[in-house]
Amino acid sequence: MKMIRTLDVTQDEFYNYLESEIREQYSKAKNTLYNGDIKEGMTYSTAAAEHQPMTVTINCYIRNKRYKATIESHVDTITIDYQTEESDNGLNIIFIQEIDSFNKQKHNKLMRWFSEGVYYGRMSDTLFDIQKKIHSKRPNNN
Repeated sequence: MKMIRTLDVTQDEFYNYLESEIREQYSKAKNTLYNGDIKEGMTYSTAAAEHQPMTVTINCYIRNKRYKATIESHVDTITIDYQTEESDNGLNIIFIQEIDSFNKQKHNKLMRWFSEGVYYGRMSDTLFDIQKKIHSKRPNNN
């Protein structure tokens, strides 16, 4: 599924946020991640007590352009892809999400329409949550 949104953030803010999230997940696995370590082909596992174990593989990382990763668990495989470009109105983001279990299921038209609506809603929420978190870290974020 593909969604295009414009967020009120800069490319640097967006990619700094993504990198901080990756560093946090990576450090939970008791590893250290340095600047420049986030790159295509990088793989790490998470095993936080409150979540199921997952393996994350970065398929593409071009800072300020694109981040694509595959997240595998014993339940499902999800691929997320953020492609970005700055504009006068903010950061244009093409967000593509592929969920293997959804793609493989055969749905009747009504069920597919309903499921797609739910997934699009979650995708939109994800992007606006990222924007909200970035805004909360800005100085003078009154």
